[in-house]
Amino acid sequence: METEFVLFDFDGVIANTEESNAAYLEKALSAFGIQLTDDDRKALIGTNDKTRIESLLSRSLVKVTAEDLAGKRRQVGNTYENSCIRPMPGVVSLIQEIRGRGMKTGLVTSTSTRLIMIALNRMRMTALFDVVICGDMCANHKPDPECYKKAMDYLGAEPCKCIVFEDSAVGIHAARLAGARVAAYRGSGIQQDVSEADLIVDSYDECKDMLDDIMQGRIMPCK
Repeated sequence: METEFVLFDFDGVIANTEESNAAYLEKALSAFGIQLTDDDRKALIGTNDKTRIESLLSRSLVKVTAEDLAGKRRQVGNTYENSCIRPMPGVVSLIQEIRGRGMKTGLVTSTSTRLIMIALNRMRMTALFDVVICGDMCANHKPDPECYKKAMDYLGAEPCKCIVFEDSAVGIHAARLAGARVAAYRGSGIQQDVSEADLIVDSYDECKDMLDDIMQGRIMPCK
């Protein structure tokens, strides 16, 4: 099955934000006496799980609401607006090559629309995607497949004609449930379980070298 659509996660795939995101969250939580563990950081990657945040807040010795945390996070800032955010090495030229070959591209993320659009504008990448689906556009977040299914619907894409670039276990699972083939990108700062992916790549230059095979479906057949 030839590839016609390529979808990308944002955090850890388009930009190396995950360590910075954890640092900003930890700064906000520390105001309430809450410390993040390594397991917490890994569990938060790729999703926007309100239940997990509520569990973190329950560790405080005083009552802390989600609204309290949101207010503190606005005070301390965030990766998308306040850090020196840059595209992953090679990702812009890869997307340009993909689009130059007539394939459609999409961005699918659990992060909010406001922050993603700020980041894309800062990196001058807004025009590189035919569709952008963010966390606040969906009722359910990854690992639920809703976000990827919505992107496919907007693009008019058949799932088996789609390849998704993801870096997290929850994102890979969401894409697989949506029926897409998945390339796990391992160039981000935090390494995760990517065993469910069809292909593992360590750099976008590596992807360019195999782009002909990807387009013709000779790599990553649907499982």
